[in-house]
Amino acid sequence: MTVYYHRKTQEYIEEQEVGGKALHFLYKTAFGRLLLKQLVRPGFSNWKASRNNRTASIKKIAPFIEKYQIDLTEATRQEFTSFNDFFTRTLTPSARPINENRSAVIAVSDGKVFHYSITEKAEFQIKNSLYTLADLLQDKTAAELFEGGTCLVYRLAMDDYHRYCYPADGEKLAEKKIKGKLHTIRPIAHQYTKVFSENTRTWQLLDTKEFGKILYIEIGAMLVGKIHNHGHERFLKGQEKGFFEYGASSIIVCYQKNQVTIDSDILLQNQNGREVQVRLGEKVGERYVE
Repeated sequence: MTVYYHRKTQEYIEEQEVGGKALHFLYKTAFGRLLLKQLVRPGFSNWKASRNNRTASIKKIAPFIEKYQIDLTEATRQEFTSFNDFFTRTLTPSARPINENRSAVIAVSDGKVFHYSITEKAEFQIKNSLYTLADLLQDKTAAELFEGGTCLVYRLAMDDYHRYCYPADGEKLAEKKIKGKLHTIRPIAHQYTKVFSENTRTWQLLDTKEFGKILYIEIGAMLVGKIHNHGHERFLKGQEKGFFEYGASSIIVCYQKNQVTIDSDILLQNQNGREVQVRLGEKVGERYVE
């Protein structure tokens, strides 16, 4: 059971288990782990995702809306050509307003966010896994830029908006795509494997006006079809950066040392082991002031 804090309603909510029994079997039994080796291959997720691009998949939309209580009035249109067309729908600007305060650190996506401190060795701990940025990026030089910094992990669930934005005005300095497996990003997987270091991922090193250099990582996950990035060389705060196809996914955003301060309510909930539900564009911190 995963309980998170909903920032807007200030309630503690038990998260709906999506395929909970199946994940328990795959990650906690010997036979399941044998089967898992096949299921985490990209080919399986790509095959499943392709079915959501078919016209026949439209029939899945209504049950999904009912199950997750999706507010379709937020969308820019109400008719779709496939389930994936619905899942990657765009929302009106008023549905996800961007905090324009230049000193505000904004949520780059919908999702459940958790703050981690990056050590002077560029390491951070998630569940039972100790991650090094050098392993995650496969680039030691880029990793060293964030020693002693701050890391925000956004975990996107099925009912979250799966488009994401830039955290500040700036330009792209470097980019790398890393092929890998596609484990689920549900908490159960982190107990048994280094999900973020094993999964397919894309990272960009950004140079921003307000917060120095920022590391932005999109993590693929089981049943996620593709990670789509628009590839801007220069960008504005709140500008759409890309989107995930169907599935749950994760985004990791790292800030350099003494660049940002995370909001106290998020820190408090995280200290108690709870993720915090946020929405794209809302303030989650501010520029660091000595």
